[in-house]
Amino acid sequence: MADDASPGIHRRSEVERLGALVESTERGLRVGAISGPGGVGKSYLLDHVLASVDLGKLAYLRISANGENPQYRGDFFGLIEGQLAPTTLPLPAVPERDYFPATRRAAVEHRRLLDEAGRELQESGAPEPIKKAALALLRSAHFLNRSLPKSKGFLDVAALNLDAAVVTEGLDAAWELTRKLKALSSGNLIPAAVRDLFGDTLRNRIRGDLFNAVGDALVSDLINALEPATPSARPRRGRPPIEGAKRLLLVLDDYEALAPVFGDFLVTALVPRLAAAHFPTLLLVIGRDDLEDTHVGWAQHARKYLRAQIRLAPFTRPDALDLLSRAGIPEDKHAAIYEATHGFPFLLDLAIDEAASESTGSALFLRRFFERTSRWMSRREQEWFTKICYLDKVNEDTLAKVFPQEDVRPIQDWFEREASIRDPAADCFRVRPLIREKVLRYLEIRSPSRHKELLAKAVEEAK
Repeated sequence: MADDASPGIHRRSEVERLGALVESTERGLRVGAISGPGGVGKSYLLDHVLASVDLGKLAYLRISANGENPQYRGDFFGLIEGQLAPTTLPLPAVPERDYFPATRRAAVEHRRLLDEAGRELQESGAPEPIKKAALALLRSAHFLNRSLPKSKGFLDVAALNLDAAVVTEGLDAAWELTRKLKALSSGNLIPAAVRDLFGDTLRNRIRGDLFNAVGDALVSDLINALEPATPSARPRRGRPPIEGAKRLLLVLDDYEALAPVFGDFLVTALVPRLAAAHFPTLLLVIGRDDLEDTHVGWAQHARKYLRAQIRLAPFTRPDALDLLSRAGIPEDKHAAIYEATHGFPFLLDLAIDEAASESTGSALFLRRFFERTSRWMSRREQEWFTKICYLDKVNEDTLAKVFPQEDVRPIQDWFEREASIRDPAADCFRVRPLIREKVLRYLEIRSPSRHKELLAKAVEEAK
């Protein structure tokens, strides 16, 4: 977004609240949440605030995770190892030093269990869709936490790239198949008295209590990475801490994409351990829903840590018109641009780019428009989105013309929640005209034959 469109101009209250939270020296765990529909400027607000402060001077070690990479969405350890426990950290951390060895050991044990379970599954003779669902249960860490419910409700079908019909009809079979795997049986040959005396091995903990085992490992590594907050608080191992890093800044972006795999771990295992750690932690969660709406545990057990719930809405008409004036857009275009964008910052940004560009119809501009519009969607949601753009009206009848019947209701539910692409002024559900126009033009350039095919289906649907 152009500099003149900075959130500091039209989001002063939100910037001040978030800035005060970041600069606070309060001890213990503090949680801040930024919520609002896609395209309303949540990540941009956070980036603006963090760029305005000196995180090094504030003694923060920053680690983060987001849901942009589809590779990690259905993979618990993909999120942990791939994002929260990176193999290298920025300065002043020592280059090439691994600050997360305990987390890495847990990941290794988990991979070994998955490899053994995978071999058993291949030899089981079960149908391929059932084996695929069973492996998804293991990768998402749901099965290795026995307290979690066995229901379709905790499996995000789109996020885990599963077929809806398989999950609906085969989850029980996949669960039972997974339950019988020898690789996941915990300590069968070790007497209970011996296990009590010497403690469970890491592998046995991962088999039956993955979230708490990983929570212990991750926080243990963070304790050793951060300098003691007081002289009496010492790291538990001899590895030197990161010089000048005494506090943790943990950022979780695109939380709606992380929550299906990460939400239970965060609330039940990581948050309690961060709250008990000697180092102060600021946890910032960015997502479409208010934090307490994402998991019952936030309201029941973790509300006391919540310091700010910042809700963002599209710019008001006066703020949007002021932004267009600052960007140098002719006044006679303001009303039309506002009506087309309804004040959504990312759409205003694209409209400003378009007005200032000499290549608004170019393939590269249209590609950038599509990427910005669908950035927060999963790959499956992007496929839904492209087909939906061909429909004049979006309802269960029209969706049935271009999607399998079993997908119709989930797609309709998803579209009704997608405020950033849905036209709020229409008397029916439909894609915003500005978005639809640009996306269809992009799809026509990218794949002329597929565009022609989908256009014909849309014409048939309109009859």
